[in-house]
Amino acid sequence: MYRVGYIDDEPEQFENYRRSLWRRCKELELVLIDKCNSKQDILDKIYEKQIDVLLIDYKMVKTYGFNGTTLINYINDSMRDIQCFIMTGVEPDLITDGLVAERDRYPKSIFDTEAADRQKESELKAFTQVLLESAKVFQTRRQQKLERYRELLGKKHQGELGADEEEFLELYKVLSSYGMVEKLPKNMLDSKFEERLQRILELGSSIIAEHKTV
Repeated sequence: MYRVGYIDDEPEQFENYRRSLWRRCKELELVLIDKCNSKQDILDKIYEKQIDVLLIDYKMVKTYGFNGTTLINYINDSMRDIQCFIMTGVEPDLITDGLVAERDRYPKSIFDTEAADRQKESELKAFTQVLLESAKVFQTRRQQKLERYRELLGKKHQGELGADEEEFLELYKVLSSYGMVEKLPKNMLDSKFEERLQRILELGSSIIAEHKTV
């Protein structure tokens, strides 16, 4: 099962879209990302709901103070691998801020296939396949990240992490948010914290040793 996040400040058509997508691909579940007040809230919900690909409404300034393309820019700063698509009630070519490629912009009307229009059905089928492929790629990349994390974790245990520490912490942030690795306080992942802990333990051993000789 792959989870398609749906972000819209006016999600009245969500259930219709969810059923439409489900009828055409049982591997895709449309999930509403709601009850958020900021970009960070939205990002946290994406992690919480284990989202694999995103559909984002373009016009959200009235509610959130930013539009969908700006939100995608924010999300991709933290999650570079997740594919985001803009859904809009206006013509996609009217989006001119340059933040999202034309190939990643779709009209919401793509879900309107009740009239059994073969052309529209074909377009929705193609879009559904794009979503499925994007979700599969994201999960594959996430698994690759997990393997790299385990490799770096082994180096960390051996005290050989060195210049790879920043990559290790970045991988931990994403993977732990998705529940793929055990969540730990960030300072416990910092090599300097371990060094300080080791010094404390050595000091404690010295005190105990001195006590025994008294």
